[in-house]
Amino acid sequence: MTAPLGKSFPRSRDPERTRAQLMDAALTEFADHGFHGARVDRITKAVGCNARLLYHYFGNKEKLYIAALEHIFTDIRAQERQLELERLPPRAAMERLVGFTFDFFDSNPLFVNLARNENLLEGRYIVQTDAVRASSQPLIDAITKIVQQGHAEGVFARSYDPLQLYVTIVALSAHHLNNGHTFSAIFGVNLLSPEWRAERRRHAIAFVMNALDADLSKS
Repeated sequence: MTAPLGKSFPRSRDPERTRAQLMDAALTEFADHGFHGARVDRITKAVGCNARLLYHYFGNKEKLYIAALEHIFTDIRAQERQLELERLPPRAAMERLVGFTFDFFDSNPLFVNLARNENLLEGRYIVQTDAVRASSQPLIDAITKIVQQGHAEGVFARSYDPLQLYVTIVALSAHHLNNGHTFSAIFGVNLLSPEWRAERRRHAIAFVMNALDADLSKS
């Protein structure tokens, strides 16, 4: 049965589900087209609702985009907490963090694309939200404790600034994805193949662990 022309049947009274569907559609739209290229009508069409409902939940396109940024960073931070790094010895904790970070970027192209697009905008919208910054601080605190404990126990030969270390981990996990097509063409190797990415994962973990293990203070 279809609705009469120009009318629509009432949507199911499940606002949380509708809001989640709108967010999922928005994530795809912003990841594919960036903030400026994204269109509200494509988002609402994907869900099967009208723009008024979207504006009811999110306010406007800019607020929807900021909510999308908060969503993707809340997701990665929640998964990082599930690693329970504080329960592990320092080496095992760091290996788990590097492996998780690599796998997250590898299996979440929406996150990679949204973050890349926001960087092209010079962080114009993410700076407007305190939620992302607040949710990220516990990760830096966790890395600080891992490095300090490992250094105090003699497991790590050198202590690094936790933010510097995390940025290095992210670079090892994401740079080949952001530049995979150009690097593949330049070097004649498919950096996006499963085999190369698996080798990259092993390299990323070994690189970070070697940096912590090696005593570079005498060099």
